[in-house]
Amino acid sequence: MPTCLSCKREYLAGHLYCRDCGSDNTARFGQHNWCPRCGADLRPGNQQGPLCPECRAPAVRSYLELPNGRLICRNCGADNTDHFTRLGICPRCGTQRASWDLDNTRCPECGAGQAIAYHKEDICPYCGADNSGARALRAQGGGRQLQRFFVNPVGILAILFALGPLATPLTQGKLGPYINIGVCTVFAVFLSCLVVFMSYSMRTTFRGYSWSRRVKKGLRPPLVLIMAVALVAALALALLFIATYKDEGSSKLLNSLIYSGIFILFSLAFALGAAQQYVGYLDDMLQLPEPIFAHEDRLVRVITESAQRKLGNRTPLHLLGMERLPTGGAKILFAHYGDPEYRTAKNGTPITVREERKWLVVTDEWGNILSMREEGLPRLAEVKPPKETALQKVEGQ
Repeated sequence: MPTCLSCKREYLAGHLYCRDCGSDNTARFGQHNWCPRCGADLRPGNQQGPLCPECRAPAVRSYLELPNGRLICRNCGADNTDHFTRLGICPRCGTQRASWDLDNTRCPECGAGQAIAYHKEDICPYCGADNSGARALRAQGGGRQLQRFFVNPVGILAILFALGPLATPLTQGKLGPYINIGVCTVFAVFLSCLVVFMSYSMRTTFRGYSWSRRVKKGLRPPLVLIMAVALVAALALALLFIATYKDEGSSKLLNSLIYSGIFILFSLAFALGAAQQYVGYLDDMLQLPEPIFAHEDRLVRVITESAQRKLGNRTPLHLLGMERLPTGGAKILFAHYGDPEYRTAKNGTPITVREERKWLVVTDEWGNILSMREEGLPRLAEVKPPKETALQKVEGQ
């Protein structure tokens, strides 16, 4: 199952999830032969097959539906979305708009209906993020991703410095008296290659780190700054080694560690540079969905739906307040209102009241609920009519 890169939740691509409650209704609509997006009758005898105005190809099985909802003819490539909208027919089965039974598309779990209640392929049913870029990334395979990461000047330098210590035995006559050639070669190559491999394996983690800097508090330096610090440290070790490795009082072990550290730090710096370029490629070229913690509207929506399912009722929750936590998560105060009741005030005026319960929800940065508790005691809240607008006042006069 694909995992949404925005909220880290698994979902079945191509399945039809209710946008309100998240239940999977794919099998239900398949059994009843209903089109879940328009409510059209999909029984074989009812497929009339509208034609493309450009090449006259039948619409059924000949249309490619893009992630943005456009309908492209597979035969000639013409965009016929507006054409079928004007005709008022379903381009998949040919049913006239007048015969569409939109009540048939209602979710059996929460009652949400019509085409807007269902997600299309690559759209996360939980947060609404478009994961078409993630599907393109998976289609590349490991070899293409490896090439994209390392086949650039910075990535090539990272590989060269990781394998550079293999040339150390060639300097036996010049460096042999001051360093342990065998230890330096094995130790430096192993750690340098490990640093480069870890940087590649954490390429998506680095992307999340870059985004988390915008919402998480604390010291979170950018990758470019960490790369610059590693480069400065590598140059400083190189200068120190050149200045001290021939001293009679210098330690052979210390010289070996300094020599190995030069290659390790250079490998780290350029591997981070390659990771920074790859993060830019994921964001700019593939346009992967941004993490949910960077969008408070989507984060609140996921938290609200999760809290509502946890309470086990269909009464909507009302947002009273929200506070972002240093970890990137959120602390949200919800109000849950019961059915209206009619009471009489002390002065004899009839009023409408509802029972109000408040819930405090604490989540992590991905919208997962960490704790949920009721705040205070239930109370009766008066339902006041909305204030009359200036237009309503004029119309009343």
